[in-house]
Amino acid sequence: MTLRQDIQALRGIAVLMVVIYHARLGLLPAGYLGVDIFFVISGFLITSMIRTQIDQDRFSFTEFYFRRAKRLLPAAYTTFTITALIATVLLTSVEFRQFAQQLLGAVTFTANFVLMQQGSYFGGDAELKPLLHTWSLSIEEQYYLLMPAILFFTPRRMWLGVASAALVLSAIACIVIGLWKPQIAFYFFPTRAWELAIGSIGALIIHRGWTARPVEWLFWPAVATLIVLPIHPIGGLHPGADAALACLATLVIILRHHPLSDRPVVRPLAFVGDFSYSLYLIHWPLFAFAMNVWVQTPPTWLKLVLIGTALVLAWLQYRLVEYPVHKAPIRFSWPRVAAALAISASVIAVPYVAIGMGAAPSRYTEERRGNTGLGDACVSDVSYKPGSGCMTRSPPTLLVWGDSYAMHLIPGIVATRLPGQEVVQATKYVCGPLIGVAPVGHFTGSTQNTAWAKGCLAYNNDVLAYLRDTPSIRTVAIASVFKQYLTPAEFHVMRGTPAAEREQASSEAAAIAGLGNTVRAIRALGRRVVVIAPPPALDWDAGLCAERLLRGLPTRGRYADCAVPDDEYHAYRAPVLHFLDRVRTHLDVDVIMLDDALRAGTGYPAIADGRIVYIANGHLSYWGSEYVARRMQLARQIDRRAR
Repeated sequence: MTLRQDIQALRGIAVLMVVIYHARLGLLPAGYLGVDIFFVISGFLITSMIRTQIDQDRFSFTEFYFRRAKRLLPAAYTTFTITALIATVLLTSVEFRQFAQQLLGAVTFTANFVLMQQGSYFGGDAELKPLLHTWSLSIEEQYYLLMPAILFFTPRRMWLGVASAALVLSAIACIVIGLWKPQIAFYFFPTRAWELAIGSIGALIIHRGWTARPVEWLFWPAVATLIVLPIHPIGGLHPGADAALACLATLVIILRHHPLSDRPVVRPLAFVGDFSYSLYLIHWPLFAFAMNVWVQTPPTWLKLVLIGTALVLAWLQYRLVEYPVHKAPIRFSWPRVAAALAISASVIAVPYVAIGMGAAPSRYTEERRGNTGLGDACVSDVSYKPGSGCMTRSPPTLLVWGDSYAMHLIPGIVATRLPGQEVVQATKYVCGPLIGVAPVGHFTGSTQNTAWAKGCLAYNNDVLAYLRDTPSIRTVAIASVFKQYLTPAEFHVMRGTPAAEREQASSEAAAIAGLGNTVRAIRALGRRVVVIAPPPALDWDAGLCAERLLRGLPTRGRYADCAVPDDEYHAYRAPVLHFLDRVRTHLDVDVIMLDDALRAGTGYPAIADGRIVYIANGHLSYWGSEYVARRMQLARQIDRRAR
């Protein structure tokens, strides 16, 4: 199949968008749309190839899949193997064990499912995963598994109808699941297939005369869309409106095949497009390793060096591995298939052998595990129904209510509880204990959408109903980071009830109103209440830093000592600290601060007595929670200061 220079240029644009976005330079806030462009290109090219071979009566399943393997696997396995060897000596325990799972997924074309279990693509820990980017390669491979059979066994007259139906069904699934579980919509093949289907439909209609005039009219608007959209996205759920516009614009450009695209001016982008696959493979592990080594974020100069390094290494891999093997006269045979399977198994084995040899000490995996209080089962999803495992003993006398910043306090509260003080947990991620007010995420990739916010409103009402129906509870300890109610650039708030709500920008006034509703409701039931503040922290993973320091792994950056400077903590948490001051004065509620129990000198170290105090996002580890609680007798303070 002859390569078109315009399509190669589109590949070059797409991969450069992704690389610049991943470099976190702030130049392309929506550079991730390059992947959506790739999906359309892949759907178009693979469908064009299969259609041509079927028309010429020379299509073979074995030859098709063997050629795909010969085209994709050599460069991928080269990158994966080198990445695995570097990861063995550079990654910490949690990240390395996750990497082993990612590698298994990447080799078996199931990386999207693996990464879906490991967290959001837009989450804070995503940048630590060296094979995060392989989710899209798995989506494409899953499409390649299905498309040949669909075209081969479907009558030709039905091709366009089947492809259109697949597009519509996939798009509907994307919208419905996106409103319910955005993370699934991002990674799930059925919710992404519509993007590749757009390319497939393009391959089926490209020679139909009725397309000529519309794509001629739409060509320059499509070019403008691909220029503007990565810089000024519409925002909201992804995939969503931005992805749809990028995909349709890509389709128009492909169908138009503008004469300008064959001129030398386009060649530099087409040149990058030639090795775009290797560049896509190589660039992200470099950035991920840098993010693991640097506490907070690498400096700009290093990001630029990494971009240059990725370009050079990708071109070398293309010239020395990808292109020669792709063009080599190697034909299908079962011994070659067996050899490929043996190589696949060997690549997968690298990190697992390293784990067996002690590359990921279980001590650190245990110390850094997520602190969910009395257990994962006690983290509510929708409604609040406490089980017997979510209280120390029945009947409970102390309710700990809040988000993950309430969860992480519970091990310490339980360890220091007074005689007769029995704890019950009521916690839901991100959902603070504010009656009638819930956060709504307004940043790309947020899972706290409108449906989630309604669930948060209902959940807090459930907790209040449980408190009303449980007279043994005498005290309520409220805890949250509260930041999600105070950052209008990232969150709005939904106010009201699940049946009658309104959305507005987040603000301190809204947060005070919501927490005031909670405090008044608790006191109206004759119970006492106290607020516990989040611990001092900055926006970097203190647990990761602590393990690196304890194990002597390379650690760079201004926070390489893994301590949070006091002045920077106060600047970072300023909106929250101001809010808590107002809680004291306006709501007449005492606020327990953890600062003194964590302070050492002029900062807050992530290590104490050779153990890890913090984990990710400013949360306390299980050990850290008990350490802090014992130092300040937290349960006693709750009992004494609640009113």
